Amino acid sequence: MFKTKWDKVAKFWDEEAGDTGIFHQKLDIDPFILKIVGNVKNKNILEVGCGNGYLSRILAKRGAKVAAVDISSKFIKFAIQKEKAKPLGINYFVKDVANLDCLKDDSYDLVIGNMCLMDIANIKSAIKEVSRVIKRKGCFVFSLTHPLHESQQQWAIIEDEGKKYLARAIHKYLSCTIKESFWNNKKFKTIHYHRPLQEYFQYLKDFGFVVKEFKEIPTKQKPLKATKEDGDVKLHRSKYKTLQEKEMKILATKEIPCFLIIGAIKIN
Repeated sequence: MFKTKWDKVAKFWDEEAGDTGIFHQKLDIDPFILKIVGNVKNKNILEVGCGNGYLSRILAKRGAKVAAVDISSKFIKFAIQKEKAKPLGINYFVKDVANLDCLKDDSYDLVIGNMCLMDIANIKSAIKEVSRVIKRKGCFVFSLTHPLHESQQQWAIIEDEGKKYLARAIHKYLSCTIKESFWNNKKFKTIHYHRPLQEYFQYLKDFGFVVKEFKEIPTKQKPLKATKEDGDVKLHRSKYKTLQEKEMKILATKEIPCFLIIGAIKIN
């Protein structure tokens, strides 16, 4: 069922992402990932949860030897079509990250998971498999929706020393939960998994990784002036009606992270 859900989203996502990623990847996340990985020329790289393969193509154009996997056969179909149109030597596989049995042990200098780990049901097995295929002293770089952003949270207005702020009110963080994500005006939905950061860190430790990079990222998507069709936007970060709302939401955009990137080195 999980695979089928992503197959349904694949065409819409491919059209939105193109060759640069959807907006938050292009603007907020990928610049940091590419900075962390640095020079990739002649490195063996595996991208897990590759989607339509846009990031794999960027890495291949920079001289990397790339393989990529995704659970959705339709995503991989789009990726292979792009590879055939403009060959870069990328090998694509339809595989669940939690079972990479098509790949050999100790094969990759670098593994990248860009905004996909929170969509994987068996995260323990996924990180174990990444550890198996990555070389000793290899690097695992992945980005996530920040768990404080995608947990059981709501926007709220708070007051501090007589000044009002847009804030996040969170009533559940440590518990693991399953939620639905909606795409293309709720025409499609997928499943994602909220996990506290301690769970990711524990599995990284269990499978021989040490965290070297940790970056919390706010979005560069500025709040926009609301239209009548937007309705009540008082508790929305991305829309404002009054100057006071605009100032609060600009501050929240700068101060409250939406994403994070972790870079971990396999030490054993």
